[in-house]
Amino acid sequence: MTCYYKTKTKVINVKRLNNSLCGNPKYEFNFNDVGLVATPANAGWVYSFSKDTFINKEVEIKYHITPTGRYILDEIKEAA
Repeated sequence: MTCYYKTKTKVINVKRLNNSLCGNPKYEFNFNDVGLVATPANAGWVYSFSKDTFINKEVEIKYHITPTGRYILDEIKEAA
């Protein structure tokens, strides 16, 4: 069973990772109080932003932690 977490936090940095095996973009976000969280492979919603879209902004995120301990970003939007 996957547990999802939601929080408000600030984006410190965004790093573009290598594309997935299918050629889709991937990013790694560094959040103020969450740490490093990567976008999932082959997620279509990743095309809706660039590396600079969320830098230094307050955001609301939803993420989960895999059984191997990786943090995966499921949703991100600017905080209201």
